[in-house]
Amino acid sequence: MTRRQQLAILESLLYVWGEPLPFSEIGAILDLSPEDVEALVADLQGLFDDEQRGLAVRRVGDAAQLSTREEYYPYLSKLYTAVAPNRLSHSAMETLAIIAYEQPVSRVRVDQVRGVKSTSAIDTLLQRGLIEEAGRLEQVGRPIIYCTTREFLRAFAMESLDDLPSRETAEALLAEEDRHED
Repeated sequence: MTRRQQLAILESLLYVWGEPLPFSEIGAILDLSPEDVEALVADLQGLFDDEQRGLAVRRVGDAAQLSTREEYYPYLSKLYTAVAPNRLSHSAMETLAIIAYEQPVSRVRVDQVRGVKSTSAIDTLLQRGLIEEAGRLEQVGRPIIYCTTREFLRAFAMESLDDLPSRETAEALLAEEDRHED
C-alpha cells in the first residue's frame, strides 16, 4: 500500500468515525506500528494545514479526529443560528474547572472549593461525558473520585491536560465572567 493510499484511508477512517480514533485502532486497521501511525497522522495534519482545508486533523491524547477549523466558526455558527446553544451553566463550568485542575477529586472536595453543593453539576458533566468516575478514595464511606475524559479534551480542543491554561489564568477568566454576569 502506498503512502498516498494510507493517507486516504486514514482520512476516510477519521471522517466516518467522527469521534477521536485511538492510534492503536488505526494501527490495527492499517497494520502499522505506533510510530508509523503518529507519522501518518502528522503527515495528514500537514496536508490539511498546507491546503487550508475547512477541516483539520486534531490529536486528542493518543487519538486523532477530524474537526472543523476554529477560524471558520463564525461562518458555521450562522448555519446553526436557529438552534439554541448547548452550553454548560456557570456552576457546571466551575465544577468542571475544579475537576480538571484537581483530578482525581471527590464531590466533597468540589463542594468545599465551590462553597455549595455540586451534585447537579456533576450529574450534568457525567451525562455529557466530560467527566467520569475514576475510582474511590480509601477512607470512610469510600467516596467516588472524578476525572476528565477524552470527550473533555475534544470539546475544549486540547491534546492533553498539559494544554490547560495556568490556574491563575483560569481564575481570572472565571472572575471576568462573574463581572459580566453581574
